[in-house]
Amino acid sequence: MNDPDATVVLPRPQAVAPSAGKAPPPRPGVVPGRTLALAAAGAVVAAGVAGAGAWYWLRSGTPEPPPKPEGPAIVQAPPAPPAVQVPADAMPRLAAADAIYGNRATAPTLFRLAENPRVFVFDFPDLDAQAAMFNRVAALVEKVGLPRDRLLDDTALAAAIARSGDTAATYYYGHNYRGRDLERFFALADRDRITLNPAEQRLRQEVERLRRIVPPPADFAIISVPGLESRVDPTMRRAILNHEIGHGHFFTNPDFAEHVAKVWREVFTEQERATFRAFLEREGYDPALEEVMMNEAMAYLVFTPDARFFTPMHAGLTEARAEQLRAALRARAPI
Repeated sequence: MNDPDATVVLPRPQAVAPSAGKAPPPRPGVVPGRTLALAAAGAVVAAGVAGAGAWYWLRSGTPEPPPKPEGPAIVQAPPAPPAVQVPADAMPRLAAADAIYGNRATAPTLFRLAENPRVFVFDFPDLDAQAAMFNRVAALVEKVGLPRDRLLDDTALAAAIARSGDTAATYYYGHNYRGRDLERFFALADRDRITLNPAEQRLRQEVERLRRIVPPPADFAIISVPGLESRVDPTMRRAILNHEIGHGHFFTNPDFAEHVAKVWREVFTEQERATFRAFLEREGYDPALEEVMMNEAMAYLVFTPDARFFTPMHAGLTEARAEQLRAALRARAPI
């Protein structure tokens, strides 16, 4: 079943010719791909907002992707840190995007985005901590070939990640979800008696807290960014954060979301939508989720300037045409 509220996460970085004296980072299973869900991204927001924020490598007709790392595929997710009790009346710290980018988290830390206070940013010390909290959500909300009406247990989730060719840490380089998508996630966990790990239990506490801050019918967005580590350099971190913030605007700004949908339907040609869907499906997104497609297209085009994650060529576009589409999307973007 297609979920109109599916979020988008960035895809892994794409393989491109290295700049002078600087080789592109190795592909650790899945570099900023969708969750740059920025599965990792290089700009802030591009197309198809939704979620669970990822990045993709070039396929046929483009440079060959680097080989997978040697050694057995990671099937088990890394152990999650202990659950943290969240004071019900505590307000997440308000911070601008630049301040969040400059933060160096030693534990998962939740910020409230100053530029859009209905967007909340989870800053993680590394990809592993991020994966423990959000991979199961990504599987439910937008990953291709997975059920939309039930959660995967730990064994099924590990198998799905292994089939994707990624590792638990690189399933997405960034994530983005609406509050109501996360509430549905926890309702399904209760219904199906799925045991949640400590990081997911922490997320549940945060969702309940944020719903008190942003009561219905308004909604909020939770996005994420990993910290600097061997798999994430400063440029990637910036791109992932920007990409996911773009999704946050899409989820919480109805006028902008409506504008993105109009551009997707009326400015993109049928062929351009088809090539973007193909690109996003290669990155692990479900192409049947139309909102995810438009949300991701927007985020890649507008908010992901890092060529390791996205270039117009990845979606079959010329630079000139990509700039026309960016201009149309930016006309009502909150940036």
